[in-house]
Amino acid sequence: MRSLLLILILIVFLFMPHWCAAEADASVFENNTVSTDDLVRENDLVLTHDPKNQTALMYRALIFYNAEKYPEAINASEMFLLVNSSSSFAWHIIGTSWGNLGDQAKATDAFGKAAALSPNDPSEYNVQGVAYCRSGKYNDAATAFQKATTLKPDYAVAWNNLGVTYRYMNESDKGIEAINKAIAVDPEQASFYANKGYLLLDKKDYNGAISAASAAKRIQMTDVPQWFVAGDAYFAQQDYKSAFYSYDGGFTTMQKNDLWYYQGIKNTRITQQMEPVEAYYQSVASNVRFTGEWDRVTVIEYKLKRYKDTLDVYDQVMTITPELGEAWRRKGYTALKIEEYESAKDAYTRANELLPNDSDIIASLGYANGKLGDYITAMKLIDEGLKINPNNGRAYMQKGEIYSMYGEKKEATEAFSTALEKDPHNSDIFNALQGVQMSQGDYLGAAISFFRGVIGF
Repeated sequence: MRSLLLILILIVFLFMPHWCAAEADASVFENNTVSTDDLVRENDLVLTHDPKNQTALMYRALIFYNAEKYPEAINASEMFLLVNSSSSFAWHIIGTSWGNLGDQAKATDAFGKAAALSPNDPSEYNVQGVAYCRSGKYNDAATAFQKATTLKPDYAVAWNNLGVTYRYMNESDKGIEAINKAIAVDPEQASFYANKGYLLLDKKDYNGAISAASAAKRIQMTDVPQWFVAGDAYFAQQDYKSAFYSYDGGFTTMQKNDLWYYQGIKNTRITQQMEPVEAYYQSVASNVRFTGEWDRVTVIEYKLKRYKDTLDVYDQVMTITPELGEAWRRKGYTALKIEEYESAKDAYTRANELLPNDSDIIASLGYANGKLGDYITAMKLIDEGLKINPNNGRAYMQKGEIYSMYGEKKEATEAFSTALEKDPHNSDIFNALQGVQMSQGDYLGAAISFFRGVIGF
C-alpha cells in the first residue's frame, strides 16, 4: 500500500500542470494557502459522515500537529486510539507532541508504547532515545539508540544520536566512534561533523575540532554549531582573532538562518508510514464545498504537497548546541583582545542578558564602555561587578586601565596593586600594568612587569 501511495503522489505531480491548465483559472495560483481552520472544518465534515473514519482521525491529529497545536494533536490522537488501539503512529504523534510541550516523561512513555506496537521499526527506538536523552536518562537513551542501530546498522541518525548521548555520559571516545559510523554512512551531514567537533574539544584535541568544523563548513556554511566549535578551539589556543571571527560567524548565521532550530534538525517526515491517506484526500475533495478560487484539483494538489512536506518537529537528529551565554562572553573577551570595543560592548551586553549577576561579564561590559569614552558608565559597571565578587582581580585590572586612560595615575596604580593581590599569577594583569608603566615613562617598572607576565608571578 505504501508503494501505491508513492506512485500516486508521483503521478499526481507529473500530471498536475496539465490538470491545472485544463480545469483551473489563474486565480487558483494567486491563493495557494489553506488555514488550519479550513483543514479542521473539512475534517469535521468527513467525520460527521463517518465518525470512525480512521484516516480522517489520523489526519486530524496531523493537522493540529503541523500547526504546532500540540494539546489538540494529543487529543485527536487519543480519539484515534479509541477506534484503533494498535496504532503506533498515534502514539508517535502523542510522544512528539509531549516532547515539544517539554514533558519528556510522557514523551518517553508514548514512544515506548509506539515501539512496543512496532518492535521492528528502528525509528521508534530512535525517537524514544531522544526523549530519554532530553530527560537526562542517558543509559536508557543509549540502549534505545543501540536497538535502533541493531535493527538498522546503516541508521546514520541513530549512530549520531548515540554519539551525542555518549558525550553527556563523558564517554568521548565511544562518542567519536559512534559519530564516525554516522559519517561513514552519510558523509554529507554537517551536523555530524559539528557534533564530532564538540567531542574533540572535550578531549582537548583542538586541531581535530577545527578540522571537524571546517568539514562541516564545506558541506553547509549555515550550520550554526560548527562556528562555535571553531571559536572554542581557537579560543583555547589563544588565537583570539580567529576565535572572534568564528563566534561572530556563528551569531550572524544564527540570526540569518531561519531554518536553524536549537532543538535539533527537524527534517524527518513522520507520515511516510501512512498508507490510507490517499483515500482521505479523495473523500475530502468530494465532500468539501470550496467556493471561488479553490477547485477539486487544487485541493488534492495542496494536500499532496502538505503530505510531502510534513516535518517531524521533534528532534530526530540530535545536535550539540552552544552555550550561548558563554559564547557571548568569549566573543566579548576576544573582541577586547583585538580592540574591537563596539563588538565587545554588544557581546557582553548579550552575555549579561543570558548570565545575569556575573561579576566578570558586568565588569568587562564596563571596561568596554570605558574604552569607548563613557567613563561614568564604565566605573559604575566595574564597581557593580566588584560588589558581586570583591576578589575579581581582572575587574580591578580593568578599573586600573580605565583610570590610566583618563590620566588618573595614582588611582590606576592602586587598582593594579589590588588586582595583583587578588590574582598574583594572572599574566594579563602584568601585561596591562606594563602598558600603563610604559605610558608613564617607568621603563624599568615596565620591564619588570613584562618578565613577571612571562613567568606568571
